[in-house]
Amino acid sequence: MNEVFDSEQFSVEYKKDDNIVLVVLKGKAVRDNYRTPMMHAADMVMRHSCKVMAVDFKANPDLSEKDLYWSKKVLFNNLKKSGLETLALIDDNNLPIIQSIRVFCGNKFRTIVCKNYDEVKARTSVSASDATGKFAGMTREQALGYMGLGSDADIKEIDDRFWQMSKKYRGKDDPESVAMEEEISAVYDIASGRRDVRVREEKQRESEPKYFGRYKSDWQTIIHYNWKNWLLGAVVGISIIVILVGYFMNAKNDCSVLVFGHMYLDNTYMKQSLVEQGLKNPYVGLADVVVPNDEKIPMDEIGNESFNAQFYTNPDVLISDNRAYKFYFSVFKDLGPLYDRIMAGLSDEAKAGVKPIYMSERESVRYKNDMLQEYGLGEEDIRNPAEFPDDPVLIGFEITDQDVVTNFGVEAKWKSRQTTLMLGQCKNSTDDDMTVKIITSIINSAYAKEMPEST
Repeated sequence: MNEVFDSEQFSVEYKKDDNIVLVVLKGKAVRDNYRTPMMHAADMVMRHSCKVMAVDFKANPDLSEKDLYWSKKVLFNNLKKSGLETLALIDDNNLPIIQSIRVFCGNKFRTIVCKNYDEVKARTSVSASDATGKFAGMTREQALGYMGLGSDADIKEIDDRFWQMSKKYRGKDDPESVAMEEEISAVYDIASGRRDVRVREEKQRESEPKYFGRYKSDWQTIIHYNWKNWLLGAVVGISIIVILVGYFMNAKNDCSVLVFGHMYLDNTYMKQSLVEQGLKNPYVGLADVVVPNDEKIPMDEIGNESFNAQFYTNPDVLISDNRAYKFYFSVFKDLGPLYDRIMAGLSDEAKAGVKPIYMSERESVRYKNDMLQEYGLGEEDIRNPAEFPDDPVLIGFEITDQDVVTNFGVEAKWKSRQTTLMLGQCKNSTDDDMTVKIITSIINSAYAKEMPEST
């Protein structure tokens, strides 16, 4: 039975009769959607001691520069370690990517270009049948003798001898060289013990129980390579539930505040200060959002989904740390029309302590490009900042006083810097009166140090 790994973008199959791993790219795939199936293919090559892997590019997939670079630095090295000798590229349209891959492969293994899988089998049939069949009954001791080694040879001696014997034939396409290289490879497969291990594993696999048509080990492999995607899918599902719940609960909330950035939040203070202003049931939520940073803290997909879920419940006010808001310019509304009303509503101490924050769309594009490049997300979305307006707009009011920030109930998770906060209006907000009331109430109370006891 052939081993199959299938996804929306890829199909990876071990062709047992041919001893070839066949990878079919169904369309565009980026980052994990490309890298996970390809590493699964490399794992198949190693487990089945395949000498040939075929990759079908006929769907004309558009691979990113970063994924090609990853292939060169990670994938091809893993395929080399797995024992791959021939990489067959299936293409009938003379795609430019084929030449790029052949260049990236260098001399790691032989590359051939074929029009279909049948041609791959025909051009590698020595590997698939003749050489393997010729030495099917050979013992490990006989294989060591063929290589001129004693029965006590270790794996390093076997590896060194294999490279010495095969180097004169490696990379040549004439039938005699190909036949000799595959013959030596078949003997090496036996001498190194790989054949015997493969036979034992295949027998063990065939003795395993099947669940829904797959062996137990197949399910273990599928889970190993997909648990992150499944977890993210679960998070997305939960986020949708949060969105729906938030939507129906909004009718019960007098107002909504979303705090986002890499920080902790005790929302007791803000909720209490809003209740004191006559808002009986305010909502104050947190999304732990990580943006490009010099502390090597990776992006948190769960935090991003939490932000998306809460953002689409249409909060009145957004509160961000000084690092995150620069990457999220597009979620803020121009506060210019409300500037005079907000300043009129602040105490003298608060007026002296807050700083208006202005930012242009051009500046925001630079930050967005940095994020896309840092995390390799949607590189096709990178834009030229010069194409966007450079007119600054008021997006919020910044607070840098650490005592006041503490009164907000937040604490930085960053190791190298303190948290400063910026309060602004959500772009989806339609109630300007509520926005002014929330911003002035929270800031005034924080400067007055009206911090209630946590419950």
